[in-house]
Amino acid sequence: MTDIPVKKYRVRRAKKWLQRTLIPFPIGACKVFAKWNKADRNDWPPASQESMPGLDRYEYSWLSQNGEDGVIRYLFDAIGYESRWFVEFGFGPVQCNCLRLMIHEDFSGLLMDGSDENVDFFNYTAKKFGIERVKAVRTFITRGNLQELITSNGVPRDIDFLSLDVDGNDYWFWEELECVSPRVVCIEYNAGLGPDLSWSVPYDDAFERYAQHPSGFFHGASLTALEALGRRKGYYLIGCDLTGTNAYFLRDDSRIEGVSVLTPREAFRPHANWLGRGISESEQLGIMKSMRYEEV
Repeated sequence: MTDIPVKKYRVRRAKKWLQRTLIPFPIGACKVFAKWNKADRNDWPPASQESMPGLDRYEYSWLSQNGEDGVIRYLFDAIGYESRWFVEFGFGPVQCNCLRLMIHEDFSGLLMDGSDENVDFFNYTAKKFGIERVKAVRTFITRGNLQELITSNGVPRDIDFLSLDVDGNDYWFWEELECVSPRVVCIEYNAGLGPDLSWSVPYDDAFERYAQHPSGFFHGASLTALEALGRRKGYYLIGCDLTGTNAYFLRDDSRIEGVSVLTPREAFRPHANWLGRGISESEQLGIMKSMRYEEV
């Protein structure tokens, strides 16, 4: 079996710690402010992607990481806005899926993350921008506190968008979530588990990805597990991004002409980063099978 790489992750974590320690808060906040002020792209959909199929045609990143800005923009261009509310679990102040909705589409929302730094940078910059309709909350989410966290922060039941990326209990949090009914859901899946297995990490209140395994390979749930959960909750799978990071779902009452309901195998994209590091899909699956995933 392929050795499970860990050194790169440890170096990256050390580098981030040094940055937090050595760079004064005002300098970091200026970086966030500058990112929010940069121009969005006008040539959309990108002409260079005209021949690409499905959601690929629309991908681009402005303040998102893996083309989410373009896909989310496309989906709401097609189905329209209703509540203009979002909820996002796990975010970065210069890179998350809801920043464009907040800055350009006048959304209200709630952001939740376990990092003091992320929350402080976001709230500081939002105040500078005069944005009062979006709040970032520092919290460690569990199944026990999830619903209360959302309802106590004034989020209505009917929201337009949910983004879920906590690198761990993603499956379990979406399963638990009943206090909101998003029309569009973007959720991270673990592409290393392949398109066929219905697996997730076991639920753990204190789950932290790199504490569980320093490689970071032990996290999240498979696309098949999330697709089955989505169907039970009234959602259908419409695609995954090119990097093999996110899966997109629409609520059953939201339909777009030309956008099909896909099976996990039809929608699946392998993990581009791991492939780029020379770890094949079969090697990734071998690594996953050596870890403590459970069938769901």
